[in-house]
Amino acid sequence: MKTLYEILRESAELYSNFLELEYKKYEFIIKDDTLSLDETVAKEQAFYMKMRGLEQKRIAYIEKIGMKDKTLAEIIELSNETDKAILNEAYDELNRLITEVKKISDLCKLVIEVRLRRIDRAMNKLGHKENTYSNEDVKNNNTKSFLLSKKI
Repeated sequence: MKTLYEILRESAELYSNFLELEYKKYEFIIKDDTLSLDETVAKEQAFYMKMRGLEQKRIAYIEKIGMKDKTLAEIIELSNETDKAILNEAYDELNRLITEVKKISDLCKLVIEVRLRRIDRAMNKLGHKENTYSNEDVKNNNTKSFLLSKKI
């Protein structure tokens, strides 16, 4: 199953590079550097497309070997001992990177939400009656404020 290993390694490399970009994004959010943040968000789009392509490759390969209904962990478990060791290593690395990306992404989201609440409070103190960015607006993707880039 060398091909599956190669797909996992390629995915891990992609997520490693994406993780670096997410840390830069966090730094730009902390520094309120909206221009650099916009550029970073644009770069993220390319990563998302590459991730989708690799996911499609992985799915196609798994279908090709007749394990369409199996999870990646189940496929690794069913592999021979030699393949199992290298696939487990690649799988663990990819899992670690994805977990780290999720953590930094959640942190970015939290910082942005805190700042938006501060903006709402400041707007209320200035006599503005409605929330600038209410939870209902977020759910409906109907933002009233253009204080931050819509790309975030």
